[in-house]
Amino acid sequence: MSGSQMRQNQKQYRLAVIIPYFGAFPEWMELFILSCRKNRTTSDGIAIDWYIFTDNAEKKISYDNVRLIPMTFSDYCRNVSEVLKIDFKPVTPYKLCDLKPYYGVIHNDLLNEYTHWAFGDLDLCYGDLSILVNNRLLGRYDLITTHADRVAGHFTIVNKSSRFNCACLGFSGWKSRLADNSKVYGLDEYELTYYACPLMKQWLRLYRIARRVFKYRKGIYDFMKVPNIFHNLISRSHIREYYTSPLPKDGEIWEYDMEHNRITDPYGRELPYLHFLFFKKTAFWDNDRYWRPGFWKIRNLREETCRKILFDNSCVEAEIEH
Repeated sequence: MSGSQMRQNQKQYRLAVIIPYFGAFPEWMELFILSCRKNRTTSDGIAIDWYIFTDNAEKKISYDNVRLIPMTFSDYCRNVSEVLKIDFKPVTPYKLCDLKPYYGVIHNDLLNEYTHWAFGDLDLCYGDLSILVNNRLLGRYDLITTHADRVAGHFTIVNKSSRFNCACLGFSGWKSRLADNSKVYGLDEYELTYYACPLMKQWLRLYRIARRVFKYRKGIYDFMKVPNIFHNLISRSHIREYYTSPLPKDGEIWEYDMEHNRITDPYGRELPYLHFLFFKKTAFWDNDRYWRPGFWKIRNLREETCRKILFDNSCVEAEIEH
């Protein structure tokens, strides 16, 4: 069956992933786009398209499910201001993180053909997104995210017809916070989390007490397993840890099997994607074992010749198996 026939025979769900990104693309952009191509249609026949709003228009994209929409940062912010009726003039694109819960409102016009939308980032490589984008999860939940203790800013799915689509318009003081250029409030990973799971603040407080008073030594992901089970039974939001954003230790390797479109971690778990925030230099983790500038150079990356990519924190060129 051809690719066009597969898309014509798709089931009822369609997903649009929306990513505004301004400035030079990261060095691994070719890999990111290729991993999007691998997820053109999931195992349940669900089509996924990526929309990247960017001023980096010189990049050529040959995949019909990855669409670069040329736009300057100022024009994008002007459009946000008009749609949300606020004065949105951030100094840097990092402020766009606060906009993520609003994409369903801001980009409503492009979502006519879609049942779901997602926000995401570019510092990741997708594996088999069928783990998340399938008929069972999309039919049962209106919000699907991949962290145990919060909404994941790097990839979260929203049902366009659900209350989560416009929940952001009810956040306390949202207009003034979006207009405040002095800080990023984390409206995606905080406000949306507490809306999706009102008890999350209490669970996090209990976790801190358990650590301090009862010397609980396991991490938050283990602590939240039972609360998440109960939450997912009664809620329309799916909150579960998929181990997509690791803190890499020396000697650990994550494998991207391009031939079979699978990402596995050092413990043999298959991941829907790998978010390599902590493989590169970041303000969120004080560590000198990060990819140096120029580390990620994919040379002549082609589907027919490159079979596997191994991710680690070795500060040397990525190992590519041909």
